[in-house]
Amino acid sequence: MIAHVFVDAENIPPSVTFKVVEHFGKEHTITRVDIVAKEDTLPYKYRNLDEKIYRVQNCFYGKNSADMWLCFEMVRAIIDEPYLELIIIVSSDKDFLPAIKFAADFEKKIFIVSNGVGHKTFTEQLKILGVSPEAVELKDFRLKFGLPEKLEKILPQLSFRTKKYLFDHENQIKFILVKAGKNFFDVPFVAGMDIPTFSRILRELNIFSFASSVRDFISENFLRISRNRIYFQSEAELSEPTPAEQIKEFFSEHAAEVTKIFVKQNTRLYEIPFVDGMSLDLFGKFLREKKIIGKGASPEQTAAKSLLKVVDEKVFLCSDEEQIAAYGDTINSVDEYFSFHAAEIKKILIKHGNKTFEVPFVNGITLELFGKLLREKNIIGKSASATNIAKKNFLDVRDGKVFLCDEDRLSELYAEATGDLAAYFDCRDAKKISVKHNGKTFEILFADGMPLKLFDKLLREKKIIGRNSSAVKVAAQSLLDVRDERVYLLTGDELKIAQEDLETDVDGFFNEHALKIKSILIRHGGRKFDLPFVEGMPIKIFGKLLRERKIIDRKISVEEIVASNKLELRDEKIFVGEENK
Repeated sequence: MIAHVFVDAENIPPSVTFKVVEHFGKEHTITRVDIVAKEDTLPYKYRNLDEKIYRVQNCFYGKNSADMWLCFEMVRAIIDEPYLELIIIVSSDKDFLPAIKFAADFEKKIFIVSNGVGHKTFTEQLKILGVSPEAVELKDFRLKFGLPEKLEKILPQLSFRTKKYLFDHENQIKFILVKAGKNFFDVPFVAGMDIPTFSRILRELNIFSFASSVRDFISENFLRISRNRIYFQSEAELSEPTPAEQIKEFFSEHAAEVTKIFVKQNTRLYEIPFVDGMSLDLFGKFLREKKIIGKGASPEQTAAKSLLKVVDEKVFLCSDEEQIAAYGDTINSVDEYFSFHAAEIKKILIKHGNKTFEVPFVNGITLELFGKLLREKNIIGKSASATNIAKKNFLDVRDGKVFLCDEDRLSELYAEATGDLAAYFDCRDAKKISVKHNGKTFEILFADGMPLKLFDKLLREKKIIGRNSSAVKVAAQSLLDVRDERVYLLTGDELKIAQEDLETDVDGFFNEHALKIKSILIRHGGRKFDLPFVEGMPIKIFGKLLRERKIIDRKISVEEIVASNKLELRDEKIFVGEENK
């Protein structure tokens, strides 16, 4: 396009003028550059220019003389230059509206290059004058030219500070699609930009309000934060499950093991689901997802404050004795607990030894505080088990809390304590199962989770085992699981593993390879175990050996033990790794 440039030199520095001429001169033919200023304000850089292009004019004196002079020159150019197509006005004033209206009426294209401060007002004024938006384009001389079309469209909505940042990083800008609510938006993004800048862009573009969390927004749109700067996620990070997805999957896989516990952070208690032995990393992710701890807080410290222990990067519940040893002398919250639950306090009788004691009780009191109460009342000593006292007094202990029993549960506990099998089966959902012993199969009545003592009594009453026989052995042969002094039915993978163990002869394997046996050290759960080992032994033999030695149960993967001890698994056989040789 044939262009004519008009410069108000009283408020435009020479550097901007030359930049404008250079930039627009690449795409248009500039026939003339009119530079207007009073003689005493004209910068020296405007002197000795090429007179074929540049015309420096002295507008003499007067407050608005430069603006009036430029308006006159624009009108003259529109009339005298028939081939003129584009008028470029370089000024931060807004006194050219009549001349712009005149140029638009003559179907001339107008570029206004200014400091951008009054662009919004200027656009409104042009609209009032009836000037078509297509006729006028606004440029900000403080920033760079040649902007992407997407960026040019949103510039009027952005503050100068935001514009400055974007144009300082012009070559790094990418437009990304983000989702806010049900809508999608194109936003400019620079990898490594700080969180406040990204937040400012989103709010200036009205994508979300100050009440919204920019960190949640970043996570939901598959970006990542590192040292308070924002980056694209790599393919590996995108394909990796989010912390929320990892947590959901973990609790789904371990649904049968989930218990409810309380964790303490600062002065507040939070009830959360928990799996004994869950990884410290996942425990930390869960606490952060639930907003219990912040990004920089230590999940290990929260575990310690919450009567949990961390061993080999895993989190475990503490036993009564461990709780007493670590916290018994420092916890002084029994009175506070009863004060808070004053309306729920009942008086119950606790029997221990040959004495009976009346104590205050709140249904659902934590086992920790119940033990503390018994010790403060001198009912039990420091090393005694609060769990055993609760059970002997027909209180129900579950999920780390102590409850009064309902009638059915009380009947069940009484039957367990007295060994009354008939009464026990009356209050339980019992069914008939088959058990094996000495090559014979017997049908018995069974309740899932029945105490080992009752199971043993049942087998003896039915003449299935004798005085010196083991109920545990019968349970193993019958694919039943014995844990925590109770007998359970096996299902799914655990049943499959038990069947394989039954068919696996560990003693026969070691007898066959007696000359190759050596000793290796296995670490698990913070403990060390010395085991016999044969190079290349089948994983089934190794797994059954671990289970026989009570190192793992059927819920723990043998492969996990192999990996954590740097052993090698090849073709379902186990070898000592190079690091262990």
